[in-house]
Amino acid sequence: MRTLLRCLLLVLLAPAASAQNTEKVVFDPADSTDGYYLAVRPRSGTVRGVLALAVSFTAPESVLPETKLHNVASANDLLTVYFSLKQKPYADSVTVQRIDAILRDAARRFGADGRSFVLAGHDYAGPAVLRYTGLAAERPALLRPQGVFTVDSPVDLFGLWRWIDRQVRNGGPGAGDARYLTELMTAEHGTPSDRPAQWAALTPFRTAVDSTGNERALQKTPLRLYYDDDITWQLQERGNSLFDTHLPDATELLRRLRAGGNRDAELVTAKTAAHNSRGLRSANALSIVDEVDCIHWIKNLLGIFDPHTWKAPFFFAAPAGWGTERFALPASFAPDLPLKGVEDIRFAPGFASPKSGQYWAYTYLWWLEGAPAVDAARLQQYFKAYYDGLVAVNMRDKTLPADKMIATTVTIKKTKTVPGEPEAYEGSVRLLDYQSLEPVTLRLTVQVQPCTAQGRTALLVAAAPHAFGDPTWKELRRIGAAFSCTQ
Repeated sequence: MRTLLRCLLLVLLAPAASAQNTEKVVFDPADSTDGYYLAVRPRSGTVRGVLALAVSFTAPESVLPETKLHNVASANDLLTVYFSLKQKPYADSVTVQRIDAILRDAARRFGADGRSFVLAGHDYAGPAVLRYTGLAAERPALLRPQGVFTVDSPVDLFGLWRWIDRQVRNGGPGAGDARYLTELMTAEHGTPSDRPAQWAALTPFRTAVDSTGNERALQKTPLRLYYDDDITWQLQERGNSLFDTHLPDATELLRRLRAGGNRDAELVTAKTAAHNSRGLRSANALSIVDEVDCIHWIKNLLGIFDPHTWKAPFFFAAPAGWGTERFALPASFAPDLPLKGVEDIRFAPGFASPKSGQYWAYTYLWWLEGAPAVDAARLQQYFKAYYDGLVAVNMRDKTLPADKMIATTVTIKKTKTVPGEPEAYEGSVRLLDYQSLEPVTLRLTVQVQPCTAQGRTALLVAAAPHAFGDPTWKELRRIGAAFSCTQ
């Protein structure tokens, strides 16, 4: 496939974790031990959303070798934040403030939209992020996640106490953790039997109570609960029954949410047996999460365009032998372009071949949200920003003498059309051809077609360095003429 921009291809197979630039960000200088989080920026430099994953009883550094979530996120314009809730398996007031402070700091520091993030919790951090998400749905002062997921986490703190009792009584493999948790939670909040009201406020859900509880606050939130459901292995290797896992409570929570109308409440089980980074079998491993599938889910929740899964609602022909490419607008190379939507490109077979009669011949559709103002002056502004960015990003790894560099210039004028035909423009753009490193002048045609039923405007652009009478333009115009707002 010929590509207009090498860097626009979506990379789903992530590189090794060590290849990522992990930043340690201090958000609370007063906390010299835990007042930080780890951040991995998007490879493109454009932050379209945030994945914030919490751990408890461990440092955020422990996550890096256990998952490639941050690698796949980085290739998909997502900022990843890993942080610790310290010794907290629940969202008490201290933990709620900590989560909110970290999310706000990341949004401010990295230029992210505070509404475009998904919150996650691994293991004992799970009930805390679930309860925070519920509280954020009820308290406008808190940043509210657009979705939440947990990995091998308890969802019912009363159920966690039952699990503790079973592990200690049966001498199960989790007995050591159980005793430690008992001491910690009793010291901070007493026991559920002593202080039931306090624990009822902390838990995101309560299995043993038939009436609706705190889970009502999750009713409108997309939610995933990840588990390794290999009960045979639990029985044979760990001596555990189903009731020594968190699955019973989790499935009951999901049942109630779905019964209440939340069709986005999902149980996601491991595709293969979970192992940690040392190769040891562990139902608690982050490998339960299929990273590519999870990042696709997050992008869908946040409304981030994904060329691999997006289904075009329009018809834009792709003749045999022509290349295609899609990406979101504003493009990462032209962030100041004041238009939102999707660009869909058709490259002539000889687009990248200087000896071809189709060199630099292509047509593209801007499928724009709403009905943005369009006139000759605005189109000149749009194309100047677009082609300036296109040249800059493609020259990033190239060197060229200063006297060879040229400024991008655009001229656009409105053309006469027959009544009832789409509004049309013609013009040209002179730019540095980053393929040959010589100037090139592309002739442009633009059609503006309202797609009112779809709430969109279609800008159909054809470009080629050839004279308008060249046969190349016949094919470009044929593709444009066949466009339809619907399939």
